[in-house]
Amino acid sequence: MGEFTLFTTSLRRKALGTLLAVSAFVAPAVVIAAPAEAAPTIATRVASYSAGPATVVRGNAITVQGQMQRASGRTWVKTAAVPVVVYFDPDGTKPNAAVRTVKTNATGYFKTSFPASVTGKWSVRMPATGALKASGTGQVTVRVVAPAPTSAKPVSKWNCPAWAPIKGNAPSKIYHLRGQRYYNATTPEICFSTEAAAVRAGYRKSKV
Repeated sequence: MGEFTLFTTSLRRKALGTLLAVSAFVAPAVVIAAPAEAAPTIATRVASYSAGPATVVRGNAITVQGQMQRASGRTWVKTAAVPVVVYFDPDGTKPNAAVRTVKTNATGYFKTSFPASVTGKWSVRMPATGALKASGTGQVTVRVVAPAPTSAKPVSKWNCPAWAPIKGNAPSKIYHLRGQRYYNATTPEICFSTEAAAVRAGYRKSKV
């Protein structure tokens, strides 16, 4: 091996040693974790909550409403606009199911309506948001009843039941009110509780 080759090999070894020495002092990479989101700290509540009316005819509206408030020292004040989830338990035994999410107005109030279908329990819950803690209500039962009948068969040849006194003549499709000329002379095939019910059934009012 020549002197030049020995010299070159020596330089390579020295350079490699220097490189290894320098790399030993390189600081490891620092991974900065994202700051954790602060936990909510402000208590909330649902004030003036109601669901009703307590008894409603099927098909009419059930209204759910209230106001979201937050703690401020020793008092409660309105929140700004926040989301509120409405829950419904159709028979009082099943777990609540979320049926709608609404947003309160700028003063914390919310109001929403549903068509009455079956008896059940209504409640609302505000999820935690920002500095506000979650809160909710108890369940309020709304009883749904079938609509009252609007027509009936006559109780005799000449008479209608007291709650459905309007006489309907099927062949003519004319209905007669008490006090009209042909009321007593009409033998009803059907009796109605209101004029609106008679009209819905396709009858028209007697002219005399």
